[in-house]
Amino acid sequence: MFPMKNALLTALLALHTAAFAAEPPLRVCSLVLAPQTMKDAGDQPAGYAVEVLQNVAGALRWNIRIDYMPWARVVSEMKLGRCDMAMTVLHFKDYAQFMLFPHEAILDQKNVLVVRRGSGIRFDGNLENFMRQHSIGLYADKRVNDEFETLRAAPWAQVDTVPSAELNMKKLLAKRFDAIVENDLNVTHEMRKLGKLDEVDILSPPLSVTPAYIVFAHKPESLRRMRQYDYALAQFKRTEKFRVLTARYLPEGGPN
Repeated sequence: MFPMKNALLTALLALHTAAFAAEPPLRVCSLVLAPQTMKDAGDQPAGYAVEVLQNVAGALRWNIRIDYMPWARVVSEMKLGRCDMAMTVLHFKDYAQFMLFPHEAILDQKNVLVVRRGSGIRFDGNLENFMRQHSIGLYADKRVNDEFETLRAAPWAQVDTVPSAELNMKKLLAKRFDAIVENDLNVTHEMRKLGKLDEVDILSPPLSVTPAYIVFAHKPESLRRMRQYDYALAQFKRTEKFRVLTARYLPEGGPN
């Protein structure tokens, strides 16, 4: 009896594994924004958000495929339902119209002003005064907060947009504008890669500290998946593996 029972369990497990492997992967669309989302030396998806999702997906036995693209295309693909998920996303009202935001965030994203070291430029927290005195660069799809979006539309604002975060930083170093707006993790990563980290200063206070999420498209199955994801991510955050991952990518502290 026992050999027959074991054989039946083995067969059922094999069928479950085969069915899991046969399911089409969940398509995850993302902007390249190191160190959260990037590619490794082998051109494979890497980064903090990527590894968090890979661990959660593994626990849930989800098959995922990560596709990198410009942010404008991420938004378009999510609206059309061609992506099942997207990362990493800040909560804005217009995004919430076609994206489902889970309860669990993956990190708090800190947007900051960055200037050339030795420029003498300081920031006291009054963004309007700063923008009236200094020119600012940011990459084309960058979202900061409602205050910044309002001020950048003012006729006196000197805001230059560029196609990528990397080009934005290079233009700052080339003195094309006085300051840039960027998240602190990305600017630290990219300036270190350029060998220019000691040539810039990150100003305080930050412009915003906002939870960043891995979000779901508005699809019939998304609510169920999002509940599973929330539970699995909350469990993963309690593990030593998560603490090690956080310390590696976010040395100054992790998400709340």
